[in-house]
Amino acid sequence: MIQFPIQSYKENVIYTHDHEAWSYYRLQENTVGVNEQEAENNLVNGLQRLGWQLSTFEEIDYKIVPIPVDIDKRMDSLQEQYEGKYAEIGRYYAERAKEILREEAENVVEYKFFIGVKLKRRELDENIISTFSSSFKSMNRYLQKLAGFGGNEVDELTASMFKESEEDAFTTLNQYLGAYRLKEKELRYIIRHQFVRGQGQPDGEGSVYSLTEGILDPGKAGYLNIKQLDHESWCAFLPVSEFPIDLSYKEWAYFFQSYHFPVEVNMRTIYKTKKDDENRTNIIKKRFRDQDAQLIEANEDDDSLINTGRELLHELENQIKNQGKPLLRTHINFVVYGQTREEVRKRARRLKIDFKDQQIELVQPLADQLLLFHQSLPAAKIIAEDWEQILTPESFAESLFSLTRKIGNTVGFYLGKNISHEGESIESSQSLVFYHPFLAHLGLKGSKYSSPHVTISGPTGMGKSYLLKDILLNSVFFGAKVLMTDPKNEVEKKFKQALTPELERTAPFFKELIESFNYITLSSEKKDAGKLDPLTFLEGEEAQDAAVGVLEYLSELQSNERNVKTAIYKGVRHVLNQEKKPGLLKVVRYLQASEDQDVKNVGDLLYEVGTNGVAKLMFSDGNVEGISLHEQVNILQIQNLNLPEEGEKASTRDEHIAVALMQPLAKFATKFARDDSVVKLTIFEEAWMLMNTGAGDRLINELLRTGRSLRSAVYIITQSTYEYNKPQIKENIGTKFAFKAKTTEEAGNIIEFLGMEDNKANRDMLKNLTEGQCIVEDMYGRTAKIQTDVLFDEWISAFNTKENDRGRAENEEAFI
Repeated sequence: MIQFPIQSYKENVIYTHDHEAWSYYRLQENTVGVNEQEAENNLVNGLQRLGWQLSTFEEIDYKIVPIPVDIDKRMDSLQEQYEGKYAEIGRYYAERAKEILREEAENVVEYKFFIGVKLKRRELDENIISTFSSSFKSMNRYLQKLAGFGGNEVDELTASMFKESEEDAFTTLNQYLGAYRLKEKELRYIIRHQFVRGQGQPDGEGSVYSLTEGILDPGKAGYLNIKQLDHESWCAFLPVSEFPIDLSYKEWAYFFQSYHFPVEVNMRTIYKTKKDDENRTNIIKKRFRDQDAQLIEANEDDDSLINTGRELLHELENQIKNQGKPLLRTHINFVVYGQTREEVRKRARRLKIDFKDQQIELVQPLADQLLLFHQSLPAAKIIAEDWEQILTPESFAESLFSLTRKIGNTVGFYLGKNISHEGESIESSQSLVFYHPFLAHLGLKGSKYSSPHVTISGPTGMGKSYLLKDILLNSVFFGAKVLMTDPKNEVEKKFKQALTPELERTAPFFKELIESFNYITLSSEKKDAGKLDPLTFLEGEEAQDAAVGVLEYLSELQSNERNVKTAIYKGVRHVLNQEKKPGLLKVVRYLQASEDQDVKNVGDLLYEVGTNGVAKLMFSDGNVEGISLHEQVNILQIQNLNLPEEGEKASTRDEHIAVALMQPLAKFATKFARDDSVVKLTIFEEAWMLMNTGAGDRLINELLRTGRSLRSAVYIITQSTYEYNKPQIKENIGTKFAFKAKTTEEAGNIIEFLGMEDNKANRDMLKNLTEGQCIVEDMYGRTAKIQTDVLFDEWISAFNTKENDRGRAENEEAFI
């Protein structure tokens, strides 16, 4: 009869009925960016070294456990953070997101990685024993049982016997991969998981007895049926029966993570002495000699595979003898499970076929399913010995154990799906991406960046605005105050176009949300004149610098016109010092009154510019009513602004004025961002124009440096990352989204900006991104290719920036 191996546990250590102890750890997940071979090689090197170092222990238990993503729990946790005016609306949409994701992501899991180490028992000397002599109960157990396993509780004497070995194991794992000691609740979770596979997520509570409740029925050949009171499930254990000689790039503990169903991995590794390893190689050498004799007798040519194996064996033999390289005697089984036997059959078939493509053979034993189940329990002994595989540290490392696909945040709103694997799409991917806009600045453990700032880059029509608006609406539920600059004057128009009579009836919360925003539309009409005059909303040196910047830029002064530049400085300072209500028009009049004809001419030019068209927004006589930001969400949009093409200098008067307007606009936003009384989002659309001016460049740098301390997240929306690809800027950006690159040069710039590996595969991928696809670098420094995805129809309608095509697209596609 098979006995359950666990007698008791304390903290992260399991004690068995055979007086052994195993300590268990959860590994820090590793990530590798898209097509990043160097990062993958670094992980492989770390795993190789770990494979060597763990040889000081007798046995290692590697586990990959698929943890179901609890959508309800995550959404509930998110809702607890909602506050302020829009909290109720946020909770409404969180509940809707629950319903949609429950159905669309029924089998979504996150893979967690665990390692159990069989500990060495320390022989106790008289001094240690006398330390515990005051506890007769402890001593009695020690004398009776040698190691004190008399009851369910673990006494201090027993724990002390393995304490030093546990510390050694923890230090070794931390050095090469990063590890956390399991909490008892996590240990109970892993134990209970074995008995409820495919039935739901265990809560990690209960005694050893309650954790092992369940009826195991191996009655159907090749399957195991697990029954609980109200549920049942099926599972199949698929051990590895054959590995190829070369395991390079097989990724056999990673590639299945893109499947739409969960896969569990259990790998037990046994180390023996150097003498045992030498004997093992001698046995394999004898097999090669026997095969050679058979080939000679059959008069056949040498097999190239055998020759390769012979060379590798000779090299391995030398490494064992001269370097002490260990052999890893491994027992690996993959587990698939589901609610029906047919479901499990299909999943097992898929796994076997895909592994066969990797030249790895999985089998589905008919009669040993119960044995394999038992062998997969924490701290269990190897009892199904038929499928032992001999690995080296190098071949073990090719598993990519601890590599995960995780990107984004654990708790946040749903943003889209990870589609980094070749051929993945929004429909096929089961890797959900969540995003939280107010976590990066907290300096969380493991994060690379502690900045809340974000860049969203890419050409027109690829999804920048779509993503931004999704983040915008979700952010207001946290109570964040928002100022968004909208030079294209399209946000209000598109949002309100979506408010059809039908939508107003079916989505009343959306109507309430959209109509409550403060849309500040600035036009060339007289009523708006001077509303962006920097002298009216700024003070002191900041007002002076902003005013001089605008006037110099509009004057298009040459380097030799120092007399005019000096006059502008004097004029601004004079108005600030002498006027109770300063304004740029007063500076212009000061210049017009100059005796210097050059200065007078510039004054006349500025007067004509500043009293006509949209430029009059920047010029006032001081008698203007300021822009009100009394609402939580404020969208500042300017009508009839003719923007230059991205990357191009302003070539017409209208374009020149448009760029000039961005400077006071940015200054206005900066003033908003400096209010540290509330969490804020400051959004710069078409921010690349700001970087084309010296003043704008300084503004962006200032906000990026100070935003964290001011509780202000800056969102920079731009068509190119070129201007931001500087160490002092990009190090202050916490999250980066990059949509399609139009050229190979731009692809190279994005790769450098995101810290990706520069290779042809990545450049081609960036150039071939389609609408809604982007590369993201998250606050932890992880990169992935994602597809943005909005769950609600009314949001999709409001985010669409394309004009009504009057059926042209439908007609075109009808003939394809």
